[in-house]
Amino acid sequence: MSTSTPQRPHYTAPSTFSQFLALHFTVLAFAGVTLFTQRQMWQTSAWFWYALGALAFDLIADRFSRIEVPSVRATIVVQIGLTIILLILLFLSDFFFLTAMLSFLIVSAVQSCLPRRQAYFAHALLMGVLWLTYILYTDFNASVQILLGLGAGFIFMIVFTQLATSEQQARRDLEKANALLAEYAAQVEQLATMRERNRLAREVHDTLGHYLTVINVQLEVVTKLIDANPVRAKEAAVKAKQLASEGLGEVRRSVSALRPSPLEDKPLPEAIRGLIETSRDAGLMVTFEQTGTARVLSSEMETVLYRAVQELLTNIRKHAHASAANVHLTYATDTVSLRVRDNGVGRKNDADSVGLSALRERAAALNGTVLAENHLEGGFVLEVIIPVERAA
Repeated sequence: MSTSTPQRPHYTAPSTFSQFLALHFTVLAFAGVTLFTQRQMWQTSAWFWYALGALAFDLIADRFSRIEVPSVRATIVVQIGLTIILLILLFLSDFFFLTAMLSFLIVSAVQSCLPRRQAYFAHALLMGVLWLTYILYTDFNASVQILLGLGAGFIFMIVFTQLATSEQQARRDLEKANALLAEYAAQVEQLATMRERNRLAREVHDTLGHYLTVINVQLEVVTKLIDANPVRAKEAAVKAKQLASEGLGEVRRSVSALRPSPLEDKPLPEAIRGLIETSRDAGLMVTFEQTGTARVLSSEMETVLYRAVQELLTNIRKHAHASAANVHLTYATDTVSLRVRDNGVGRKNDADSVGLSALRERAAALNGTVLAENHLEGGFVLEVIIPVERAA
């Protein structure tokens, strides 16, 4: 059974620019105040070596803070190096208390990079070294003051750094959870798509497949009886055509169920008024008229009429150079019709645009007609007429 070395947990996050700036400012502030206060240092070269040591302390701390996940060994080495520099700075500044406060930066770095028990041991060791140094080179009272003052500062830095580290860890956990949630959402969407494909496959097999099979049987009857029994062959052909129409209707209903309605479940007149309001906001004066009582139409018919208004109003705004247009929806006994006229320049040739050609195809699928021409009094007029018997 093979064993693998456990990886150390990720304790730190990449430092930000504000953290780097705070580090440099703290070292500069402590060192600057010390040099300004301890005037005896300027009588010798101690000020130069102190400034050089403070710069080395700042560079090492800055370099270490830029490591995203420092190892335990690197953290210990850096702590020892910074502690040695700190002791030298204390000697040069005649053990000035503000210089000793640079140890707070060591505490913060160690607390954020080592596991808690190891970090607490390192803090205690650092405090012991500083306390022993003050006992040996100053007096007992000064060492007690250092022990109490630095101890309180150590506790504050430990708590503050631990809270900051916990907040960073919680943020990383949240980012991982969001990424995992997005992955799950993609998997759910893929699964839903697969289920919908399977449902469509079953739908095609159960409906369209059934119609095609029966139509094929009827056509075989036609081929066999077309010479021997023309009457029976004709009946089979009529039956095949009827089945083909029913199958086409099933396909249209399936496609309509898959495709969201552009009317958003609104009545046709209300949906058309929404289009008109949009055109009015764009600067085109559009009026709407309705003749007859609105009735329930099939979704295919309403979509054709809605798209007709949408296409015409778009073309009027882009190409007609018109200032006004009129939309007239008529519910008759046997038909429903839509008439749109503008006061623009009309079209220069009789060729249909891509949108108008698509509109003719949609209307023809419902046994409807589309009339499009320049009006005698100017402008362009389009009329869509669809038989009502096609309504659902």
